[in-house]
Amino acid sequence: MELVPEVSEVEGAVDALFWDRADRPKRLAALRTLLAAAACEPGVEAIRSHGGVDRLRKALAWDDEDSVDIAAKTLAMCSGSTARGPGVRLFEFSGTGAHAHVKHAVRLRETDYVEGGLGWRVWASGVVMCREMIRLSHEGSLVVNGADVLELGAGCGVAGFLCAKLGAKRVTFTDYLPGLLANLDASVALQAEDKDTNEDEGGALSASSKCAFRVRHLEWLASDPGLFAEWASKRPMGGDGSCSANASMNDEMVQTRFLPNEETFGLIIGSDVCYEDPLPRALAATVSQRLAPNGTAWLVLPVRAWPGETGSQVIGRLVAEFEKRNLRVSVEKAPDLADEEYEGGTFVRHEEGMVSVFVTRA
Repeated sequence: MELVPEVSEVEGAVDALFWDRADRPKRLAALRTLLAAAACEPGVEAIRSHGGVDRLRKALAWDDEDSVDIAAKTLAMCSGSTARGPGVRLFEFSGTGAHAHVKHAVRLRETDYVEGGLGWRVWASGVVMCREMIRLSHEGSLVVNGADVLELGAGCGVAGFLCAKLGAKRVTFTDYLPGLLANLDASVALQAEDKDTNEDEGGALSASSKCAFRVRHLEWLASDPGLFAEWASKRPMGGDGSCSANASMNDEMVQTRFLPNEETFGLIIGSDVCYEDPLPRALAATVSQRLAPNGTAWLVLPVRAWPGETGSQVIGRLVAEFEKRNLRVSVEKAPDLADEEYEGGTFVRHEEGMVSVFVTRA
């Protein structure tokens, strides 16, 4: 009788699907561990709680029949609330603290791992950013009304669409995968469909109906020529190699949808945008290049441990990269999701929680 792997083995196997994905024997061993774990409900719950469903979806795009077969079998055994596919979804947000009574709803489209890589869905940090954004904008400590907003690593764009609800004059969504840009296009079209319903009682258009939207390609590595030369050949298309983009699609996107180098923005936002090397340096270089003289950049980040590095050390490294570029940085603890919102593995909890990182020019 085959023993069901321990929770620690499941966690290690999920991590291996990311960090050891280029090593075929290691990734096959990790997949077999997860397949064995999925044979019972506690094992399925462990896979979900450690983000294994997301890693398994990613494996479906690998050019390896054995890996794809095992991943598909494991996903089938884990099917349930986290096995959702592409579709239009409505997200409802309330402010935090004294502004919990302020509510906004955002309708957008989520895609899947094959098309969107890591940006295929709305993650916990995006939810936290939206809730905090309502509070900060109503307190006046973050100026969203009238702002020209750049969302970095937009993914599905949930925070950018909320900026429109809060009065932004323009939101530019950026990412670097063709599938994500196409999905953002679809979500922008949804806002146009909703225009007729976005009127107040007097017939005036709501703030989001007045907002201009753009979807553009932005590769952070390009903000640091030395970094680009070092990493361009190391980093597979999709960053983690999870998307279905090909070279011709990518070349066309870069040529037709690039964000001009000279454009800067008064408000830059990003959620969960620092999850692997060389992103601390690339992200800092991009913010330095794109931040207007009196602008503010605001990031909401999980304090996520990397191999050999605590989550706090990763955040510290990011802060150091900003400071090297003469940017002023403050880091604050961000309110995490409630315990029940992590149940079922829909979101992945990180032991050190989340932080808000605010960046301005010194």
